[in-house]
Amino acid sequence: MFLASGKLLVAQPLIKAQHVDGIIAIIGDKIILRSELELEKTQILQSGTVTDTQAVFCALLRKQVVKKLMLNQAELDSLPLTDERIDAEIENRLRAYIQQAGSEAELEKYIGKTLAEYREEIRPKMKQQLLIQEMESKITANVKISPREIKQFFDTIPKDSVPIIPAEVEVAQLIIEAPISQAAKDYAKLQLEAIRKRIVAGESFEKLATAYSEDPGSGEQGGLLPEFGRGDMVPDFERTAFKLKPDSISEVFESSFGFHIIKMIKRKGDKILARHILIRAQNTSADFIAASRRADSIYSALNNGTMDWCDAVKKYLPKAYGDKGNCGFLKDETTGSQKILFEAMSPDLKIAVEKMQPGTYSRPALVKTPDGRQVYRMFYLRKFIEPHQANLIQDYGRIQIEAEALKKQTVIEDWVKKTRQNTYIRFTHDFVNCPDLFIWENQN
Repeated sequence: MFLASGKLLVAQPLIKAQHVDGIIAIIGDKIILRSELELEKTQILQSGTVTDTQAVFCALLRKQVVKKLMLNQAELDSLPLTDERIDAEIENRLRAYIQQAGSEAELEKYIGKTLAEYREEIRPKMKQQLLIQEMESKITANVKISPREIKQFFDTIPKDSVPIIPAEVEVAQLIIEAPISQAAKDYAKLQLEAIRKRIVAGESFEKLATAYSEDPGSGEQGGLLPEFGRGDMVPDFERTAFKLKPDSISEVFESSFGFHIIKMIKRKGDKILARHILIRAQNTSADFIAASRRADSIYSALNNGTMDWCDAVKKYLPKAYGDKGNCGFLKDETTGSQKILFEAMSPDLKIAVEKMQPGTYSRPALVKTPDGRQVYRMFYLRKFIEPHQANLIQDYGRIQIEAEALKKQTVIEDWVKKTRQNTYIRFTHDFVNCPDLFIWENQN
């Protein structure tokens, strides 16, 4: 019932399998093929958690019927869905797959086709998935949950079924960057200006981004960024991007991350799809010595009580590394709470916290950030909460999410019950033995 591990389960893409196919259900003008269920059923059975194959099949079929009902209704309601959004979602997914495979070439080798061919192949399925999401959002748009409902939900859980919440912590971080000299900035800008001249002269933006961009996430993808809107990027980047026209290339400009050039691909309203190249000014050894001295000075001031943690964060934390107004506290991405599951933390953070006592600070340590920078980092451990049985005082945010999810599911079930009565539904009884679903078709 409760999210306990904090881990993201990523579905394995592109698993090859063959099944005897055939239509097993018709919903409106949509069909469900046997192959849509067999692979998923096989994977569930292989997990060893269930043995009743018929029950698994019927549960999966019911899930598919609900999806087809939503898709059918989304098309009848003409829910808006732009080509740009579909394309952006495909590109985001491809970026993840390429990262898993190691390179575009390795991914193409694995799937046995070019990325262009794969894009065309998955586009109809991606459109359907997004329409189903839009329909579900429309159905549950007005769902709100009150504190009273949250308490009622929690009170319905049997005492012996109330889950145990694993250890949690409230921990904040402070990042101290090494200062960069003006000479280093000027040199980085000149490097990027030279790259821009090559692009304007006719060289491929994508190839030069792959070769030179110092943004590890987009550089490997030819500079391609996920689709973004207003407020998604740092202000300097956003201002420049929204001034560009399709296929145009920006001048060199600076943000808190370094120097950039942007190539606009598409823009639809307040959404942009673009590529960029990032070149960072490099620190010298003298810069790191200065940063180390500042970090040590902050650490000493915190420990002797002459500096408050929140004041230190507000003064020294760069905008790119957290919310100054939140005093640098890390948040649980699921609940938004400052209580985060200990086991869900990164290995380096877990190691640091294990050595600390509540109310203490870790010594500044030189670390490499995900984007390749070297910075000094220290932590403040405010609380360590031992494993405990869930309760409304300590775990209100988690209980609220579960209660709201149940209420949304109830609203969806009510919608399904009403909609199926006005939708043509038929099953192929030779292949389907799910009596609970057969009554759905009898109502049409």
